[in-house]
Amino acid sequence: MLPRNVWLAAPFLVLALVVASFTVTPLWIQRRTAQLREPAYRALASSVEALGALIDMRDQQHRATVLGGPGDVAAAREARQRLSDALLAYASTRGASPADLSSALQRFLVAAENRNPPALRLASERLSRLLMDELAAEQRRAIAASARLEQIRTRSTRLANQLNLVWALLAASAGLAAAALVRRHQRLTEQVRNLDRERAQELEQFAGRVAHDIVSPLGPVSVGVQYLARKLEADKDAQQAVRLVQGSLDRVAAIVDELLRFARAGARPAPDESADLPRVIDALRDELLPAARQRGVALTLEPAPPVQVACSEAAVLVVLQNLLRNAIKYIGDGPRKLVFAWATVSGGRVRVTVQDTGPGIPAGMERAVFEPYVRVAGSRQPGIGLGLATVKRIVESRRGRVGVSSDPRKGATFWVEFPLVGAG
Repeated sequence: MLPRNVWLAAPFLVLALVVASFTVTPLWIQRRTAQLREPAYRALASSVEALGALIDMRDQQHRATVLGGPGDVAAAREARQRLSDALLAYASTRGASPADLSSALQRFLVAAENRNPPALRLASERLSRLLMDELAAEQRRAIAASARLEQIRTRSTRLANQLNLVWALLAASAGLAAAALVRRHQRLTEQVRNLDRERAQELEQFAGRVAHDIVSPLGPVSVGVQYLARKLEADKDAQQAVRLVQGSLDRVAAIVDELLRFARAGARPAPDESADLPRVIDALRDELLPAARQRGVALTLEPAPPVQVACSEAAVLVVLQNLLRNAIKYIGDGPRKLVFAWATVSGGRVRVTVQDTGPGIPAGMERAVFEPYVRVAGSRQPGIGLGLATVKRIVESRRGRVGVSSDPRKGATFWVEFPLVGAG
């Protein structure tokens, strides 16, 4: 069985073959026709040349006969010489002159030289009969060569028409198959989109219920743990256990919050939503600079151009916060801990780039890091691998794009693009 992709591509390959065939077929037919036509052309040309030589012989024979009696001896000799030359010309078209024609010509020349009228008349009549026979034979050969040329032309035309019909039928079949595949692909794409929307709604509802069902019981547990921490303040072992329990509760809450955020990230955007990019960048600067300093990271957020992004402010905050927090979190222990972020506007879109000097991401994972629950092997930082998946889902739901490039010597560079308000 052939792979599915090959079957899907088959109609388009056939169309490409048909287009190529329409180009190659006339060239092939023209070349083949020339090969078949060349011998017929040579035969026709040889017959035409032989007919000319025979007609010249008839003229020279008549002239020599007329001058064979008393009269101009020099003119008679010249006519006989031309008659001999015409025979040689005819012989050159056939490779050799017929023996009986050469013999009859020789008798005619002897009778004309001796000026013997009875012998000249008999020799002239025999030579005339032979010349007429040769003329008839050459005429038949010329007609046969012409018929052969016409046959070749007719067969070439018929073959070209048949091949064109075959290519046209193949093109029509392939076109119909391609159209059917395109329509089927469109239907499947629409079904997948509808299914994705339904699943997104179900996932959001499910995530909300799960978040409520998980977080609600944790509230009393957290309160009880804090109460125990105050009651057993002097007990170091109890305080250690309380810290472990509180840390577990915090991680559960963080996981639930991230799952809920991921489920809501692909929800249908509200119409006419917009965000002031400079205000978002200022808010991120105020929020993240203390955390960056605490980890020894120099965070630089360049002033954003005064543009309105076609996305809600909360969604832009979640996207850029994820990228910047990841850059700070995974900066590593290198001597230079730098994180830069800047925005550029081009073609009705704004691109925000976040660059760090960390270890980067392994080669070949540039696309995988945006999938849910994917984490870089060997990472010791907490998380479940939904941050970048959330980024991708939010950005693409707003007709944007995401990407990353990485160099182990320079770090990773993540970027997101959003359309501007009014860009269409």
